[in-house]
Amino acid sequence: MAVGGGGIVGGMNPKGYFDEEAAEQLIEATRKYKAVPPGRVEIHYNGTGFMRSVFDTEAELLDEIKRYMKILPAYDPEFFRVAEPAEPKFPIDDLYSIVPFNQKRTYSMTEVLARLFDNSEHLEFRPDYGPEMYCGLAKIDGFLCGFIANNQGLLGADYPKYADYQGIGGKLYREGLIKMNEFVTLCGRDRIPIIWIQDTTGIDVGDLAELAELLGLGQSLIYSIEQSEIPMISIVLRKGSAAAHYILGGPQANNNNVFTLGTATTEIYVMHGETAAAASYSRRLVKDKDAGKPLDSTIAKMNEMVQQYFDKSRPIFCAKKGLVDEIVNMNMLRKYCQAFVGAYYQNPKSICAIHQMITPRIIKG
Repeated sequence: MAVGGGGIVGGMNPKGYFDEEAAEQLIEATRKYKAVPPGRVEIHYNGTGFMRSVFDTEAELLDEIKRYMKILPAYDPEFFRVAEPAEPKFPIDDLYSIVPFNQKRTYSMTEVLARLFDNSEHLEFRPDYGPEMYCGLAKIDGFLCGFIANNQGLLGADYPKYADYQGIGGKLYREGLIKMNEFVTLCGRDRIPIIWIQDTTGIDVGDLAELAELLGLGQSLIYSIEQSEIPMISIVLRKGSAAAHYILGGPQANNNNVFTLGTATTEIYVMHGETAAAASYSRRLVKDKDAGKPLDSTIAKMNEMVQQYFDKSRPIFCAKKGLVDEIVNMNMLRKYCQAFVGAYYQNPKSICAIHQMITPRIIKG
């Protein structure tokens, strides 16, 4: 099996005609290709993966074709699996020590994902671009799945590039939004379901952020999600804040969200209570200060608002109000991922053959 030109062993004759010299060249080329033909088994089975199975006899090949036909259109799992199912290399109970309850503490999202993926393996999409976001392909029960998650921690002194301040994980910036748009579009093209893992403090704000087109890029992501026409789930691991919550596969902004999960550390709000109190009472504080009035009353109202925001962002409140569909134990998250991905591949609306997928090839480069 080879690209069409591979079958033209001698290529195009530059002379425009054949003579004895050209004939000798063609003979030599034919002998070479007969001995080592292009598109051999070791190229497409052991190398590119274009061939999923190889057989010694024609009868064995025909039997395999018959077997595949028998499982259509029932969508037997074997038809869609890209590998044998495998457990993660690390215990999922580690999540209880990896993910801190204190929302201001950081952790490694890579360590979280390593407890969810088959064999703790993945292919990351554009790791050197938009570092606040993880985008990549992984296997769940042997099925291919896309993952998008908020990386945590400091992002380096020179990021975001449009600003003079340092970026921090959990917040969305220009490159991360562009990367997510690209990845969602590619997964839609390849018919790969997506799991979002949220721990976000929101989208970057201010004049520099506006000039960097974050508003439009966030809207673009919603459009990309809708256009993909693939199912998605969202896991709000900790914070689901402001517009970032719903553009990161949240249920409020798209028709693709199958369900949303919360955990014991989930918080969902328009903004953090301290931010809301500062926005609501900062001018009152200035007026009271300038008028020589005591600040105690205003400070008390601010703290009351902080407490209200806290109480109305707890996991149980989020579940009661339908912001999440279920609160689950962290050590059950992989099982929910397995259920979602397995359900998708039972009867997908459309499929992309594995050897025609472009996302893994773009990641590979």
